[in-house]
Amino acid sequence: MAEKKFYLESDSELQRIGLRAQVVSFLIAQGIERGNALNDPENKKRVVVAIGADADSRIEEVRDELVKFLNKLHDDDPACYGQFPADIRASQLHELSNPHSIRLLDLNHLANSLMLEQTSKGVGAMLSIPASMEKAMVRSLEPLHGLPQAIEALAKRLK
Repeated sequence: MAEKKFYLESDSELQRIGLRAQVVSFLIAQGIERGNALNDPENKKRVVVAIGADADSRIEEVRDELVKFLNKLHDDDPACYGQFPADIRASQLHELSNPHSIRLLDLNHLANSLMLEQTSKGVGAMLSIPASMEKAMVRSLEPLHGLPQAIEALAKRLK
């Protein structure tokens, strides 16, 4: 089994946009069972991806398809992926221990971990919505309170 890593890089930041979750999801969909995706602690414009596959050629194939997939996300669904850059590129393959060590993990376990991480970010975001914003949202829905009566009156008129 071949085990290699490569770097995803961009001129824009690649961290804190949900990129690792997209990478792991893509790898699982490609039939990859073991891999990893880590933020580079020294460079926010780089993410480290590791893959275990039958051969280096399969890892290269997955790497190239991953880059194409990621670079299309911002156009395919700008509401969700508008922060994803369109200039993501991948490095050549490297050994897992060169220069920084990375371990291969079961991608299903890693996916669960990433899902919990992303969910905790959502909870934090929801808790930070100020009460005044909540009140404003309720006020904007006040005109809809009379809607059931209006529909009932319209239904009676149509009979």
